[in-house]
Amino acid sequence: MTDIYPEIIVTSLALLFGSFVLSSAGFGIAIAASPSMLMILDAKTTVVVINTVSLAVFVFMIVQNRSQIRFREMVSPICFGMLGVPFGLLILDFISTTLLGMAISILIIGLGIYVWFYRSRTFMSNSLIFNATSFVVGALLTSTGIGGPLMAIAAVSRNWERDSVRGSLPLYYLVVEGTAVTGYLFSGMFTLEVAILTSFGIVPALLGFALATLLVRKFAENQYRTYLLAVIIAAGVISFAKEITTSF
Repeated sequence: MTDIYPEIIVTSLALLFGSFVLSSAGFGIAIAASPSMLMILDAKTTVVVINTVSLAVFVFMIVQNRSQIRFREMVSPICFGMLGVPFGLLILDFISTTLLGMAISILIIGLGIYVWFYRSRTFMSNSLIFNATSFVVGALLTSTGIGGPLMAIAAVSRNWERDSVRGSLPLYYLVVEGTAVTGYLFSGMFTLEVAILTSFGIVPALLGFALATLLVRKFAENQYRTYLLAVIIAAGVISFAKEITTSF
């Protein structure tokens, strides 16, 4: 048991920070938490732990922002996201994860900058594109834990308010990642190590949620949009840098 103590400490701190980012921006727990966790855990364990622990945070965010959730608009994206779950690992069997990660990072950066300067509704507000994005993100979340910035860009493009983003996106993540976690259980990826790290990681994750709640309420709507887009672009840069460093 003592051998797992360093893993518990690193995982707990990483999930505290990741949950803070998720709870304030509406996405980003994997992007914020995985770099630290990957220094001490393998990639598969990291993804499974993050996706499992984040379910608890999603529930609290949904309850907190339930009056602002766009339930009707989220039905179709959630269905498409669930359809993407089984394809997650299958797609990555045939495509280089490094090249795919770099392409996604560049797309996130480019779209984030585009939405930043082009304030009106963009092509990402189109329902067909929103559903297609939801499908792709469902596959990405299952296999890498990363994909939230694409959903956030779609939400910003549709001019959703702060609490709509912080409620509607977690509803999508809860259903899609909940489906993924079920797959982890049946496929044997939910190991004893994952169970231990998940148990210790839930409390720090909820603490991150509480801290973010105190901070977000201080943002005006226009300030929150700027913060959200800044996090999106930073997430793309961090992801791109991570892929570059791991490819050499």
